[in-house]
Amino acid sequence: MPSSKKRKKETVPLVSMAGLIRYYEEEREKVKVSPTILIIASIAIIAGVILASILIPPPV
Repeated sequence: MPSSKKRKKETVPLVSMAGLIRYYEEEREKVKVSPTILIIASIAIIAGVILASILIPPPV
C-alpha cells in the first residue's frame, strides 16, 4: 500500500496521455484592459486610418 500513496504524491509527467504537453506555469495577468476600452480604441484607430487615407493623398 505505501507505493500507491507514493504515486499519488508524485508530480504528473510533462507529457499526458494524448501526447499533449501540460505546462505548469502560473498565469499572471500583466495588463488588464476592459473590453469596452479595447473596442473604443480599435474604432478610434480604424477612424484614424480612414481619415489619414482621405486627407493625405497617395503619391503619384
